[in-house]
Amino acid sequence: MRAHTKFKKNGKIEEYFFKDPKEIIQYPTKVEDALDYGRKMQDKGYYAVFALTYEKDEYILMIFDEPVSYEAFLGDEKSLSFSMSEPSLSETQEEIEDNIEQVRNYIKDGHTYQVNYTTRFYGDFSGDSHQLFLQLSSKNNGDYAMYLDTGEKEILSLSPELFFELDSDLTIRAKPMKGTAPRFTDPDKDRESYEFLRHSKKDQAENVMIVDLLRNDISKVAEKNSVRAVKLFTIEKYQTVYQMISTVEAKVKEDLSLGGIFNALFPCGSITGAPKIMTMSLIEKLEKTKRGYYCGALGVLYPDQAAIFNVPIRTLVIEDNRYTYAAGGGITYDSNPKSEFEEILHKTSFLKQGQYDLLESMRLEEGEVKRLALHQERLNKSASFFGFQSLDLEKVTSDYVKENNILNGLYKLRLSLAKSGEYSLSHQTIEDKNSMTAEISHKPIRAARDFLSNKTSIRHHYIDESSESELVLYYNDEEVLTEFNIGNLVIEEDSHLYTPDSSVGLLDGVMRQALIKAGKLQLKNYNLDEFKEKYETNQIKLYMINSVREIVPVVLQK
Repeated sequence: MRAHTKFKKNGKIEEYFFKDPKEIIQYPTKVEDALDYGRKMQDKGYYAVFALTYEKDEYILMIFDEPVSYEAFLGDEKSLSFSMSEPSLSETQEEIEDNIEQVRNYIKDGHTYQVNYTTRFYGDFSGDSHQLFLQLSSKNNGDYAMYLDTGEKEILSLSPELFFELDSDLTIRAKPMKGTAPRFTDPDKDRESYEFLRHSKKDQAENVMIVDLLRNDISKVAEKNSVRAVKLFTIEKYQTVYQMISTVEAKVKEDLSLGGIFNALFPCGSITGAPKIMTMSLIEKLEKTKRGYYCGALGVLYPDQAAIFNVPIRTLVIEDNRYTYAAGGGITYDSNPKSEFEEILHKTSFLKQGQYDLLESMRLEEGEVKRLALHQERLNKSASFFGFQSLDLEKVTSDYVKENNILNGLYKLRLSLAKSGEYSLSHQTIEDKNSMTAEISHKPIRAARDFLSNKTSIRHHYIDESSESELVLYYNDEEVLTEFNIGNLVIEEDSHLYTPDSSVGLLDGVMRQALIKAGKLQLKNYNLDEFKEKYETNQIKLYMINSVREIVPVVLQK
């Protein structure tokens, strides 16, 4: 059993790895008693990780001595690749739209004001679920993300929504999230979507309804006259959607236990609707399957007495090689069933980051693709390894060059190949660079060897959140240099050119292969400390090589 948490605490993401819990608490202990026990263990300096289903019929509380390193988190297990199918709806579009229309009828008849209606998606999964979590969390700025392996199932939550945060000074904070608009690659359409949500009276009304519900819930545990909405209708930007968020704060009564506070607030009103109790009974009638951990709560209890719980939206549960995902939205009388159905689909779009493609980036110079045979060889090898249909690169690139009349000039030609055999080609003009500036990564590269040695759209390991440089140099857990984020490393020493051996964990780039075959490049590994010393004393020079830029001198930032 293990956990990887990335929760925002005091305005900053704190990332921890946990393994081999000291204690595990589940049923028949009451949820509230388990949380109170977790609170006592906080006093003794322990951490606790918590997960609860929406129905409160399953939970787990793990007590940990302290966080561990990433290497200890992995233990004897090696990071592996993964494969996941596209999600399939558990209901038809007609059934979903009929249920949304039924919600409108409930509202019309005065039973409720708003219902958070949701539906389920299913798909096949195999391989390393933690690698999927790393990939999804690298491109999704969910501030309350958690990976939890219970031994029977894995929970991957990329949630941007806070249920509540309880500070050590007993300040409680909730951030109801209600109101969504899709993101677009086209800047004008994307800006238009942002402005639509920012000025949407429907979404503001929906949001403030949940704010009022949470203010009412929090007032049950708060000191008199301390509940206030400190921010309303903030628009936050995510990879695939814009989201409207408000913030409610209060001071909690000193005589209340954590279990009592949790019980008074659960489940979060943003994923039920208003009025809460009546609406929950309507949800039970409408939704044909259990929500499970989706819309329940995942949390971390810290030794400093802080406790933070998310609302597990954008959350997958993997069990027996199948994954379950759910999505929905707040339905009001003004809701349009077809539009609401489209919003549900938008909320699943970030899962596409888990269905990866094979990539090839090529140099097109005066109508000729350089090193085409090596690109074809690498593509065939990766396609065979991952079970993709391969492609005749010579034919598709030749046809593309002629169709787009790019027979003259210098271009980057990019191929993306899906498992089905569908592909896309794009091009952009480039100019050769005289030099580039790079910095050394602040942490070792973390990825399955399969994703390091094959060029795919899984690129979470090349995202260094602490770096703003276009070029980042990586090293492995043994502090041996590996590669740059966009190409291989070449070191010139004593008039010879060296590159790390592929055994250290890197992509065997096409330019690297060409130079090795030509006898211009030799294999040699460099330890990080040795490398820094030699660079600072001008004993070595650096280059970045890839098939598009070929070879570029590199200067390290000081």
